[in-house]
Amino acid sequence: MTRKRKCLVLAAAAAALLTPTAGYSVQIVFDPTNFTQIVEQVGQDVELVTQFHQEIQNQLSMLQGWGFTELGGILQSMSLYQQVFSAAGDVYSSLQPGDLLNNQFPDLPASFKSVTNGQIASMRQSWDQEEREVLIENRTVQNDTYLDMAPTAQRIQEYVEHSNAAPGATAAVQAGNEELATVVAQIQSIQAQEITTGRTEVEQDAEEQAEEAYAEQQRQAVRGDWANPPPPSTSLADAFPMANQ
Repeated sequence: MTRKRKCLVLAAAAAALLTPTAGYSVQIVFDPTNFTQIVEQVGQDVELVTQFHQEIQNQLSMLQGWGFTELGGILQSMSLYQQVFSAAGDVYSSLQPGDLLNNQFPDLPASFKSVTNGQIASMRQSWDQEEREVLIENRTVQNDTYLDMAPTAQRIQEYVEHSNAAPGATAAVQAGNEELATVVAQIQSIQAQEITTGRTEVEQDAEEQAEEAYAEQQRQAVRGDWANPPPPSTSLADAFPMANQ
């Protein structure tokens, strides 16, 4: 029996022994049955208080903070991809991507009607530079993904270790949330690579269409009057004058 429980039992016993009887005389009457019931009741009350105390301790354990987080590293890895996309200007954020492609890679022969040889050479140089920048963008995302592999593996290991030692349900949920955030960051890395690779393919196709449009405009310029050629302004010279003699 604990010290606290002994004190309660002694207090109950003293109360029972000092209870006055009716009248002016004081007579101490000890009732063993009543005393036993009081002791049992006190014991039950003490046990109930002990249970409540344990439940409160359990609740506190569940509400304890995890005391460990790697969200800063996760958010930093995510921000690297956003920086790459932001550096591309309006390529990814424009609500009218078709207009951007049409301006940079015209696909109609009429768009090249007044374009000189020097101008088309400058356009081709710009297209080559754009292609190189997209390749650098794609390689940057690849490198960032590779460099983040080791820190991600370290974070996952620490998450598992801290999650296994979590003091309560709330801390375990926090651990699970951060593990999920790590998975989301990995998925974003894959998406970033797909986006930059997709941009490479789209702009290559657009450049091919622009080249075809320019070639068609050149054919039309050369063959513009082939369907209805103008009549000759002078008579043809006799190629075989000796044959008429």
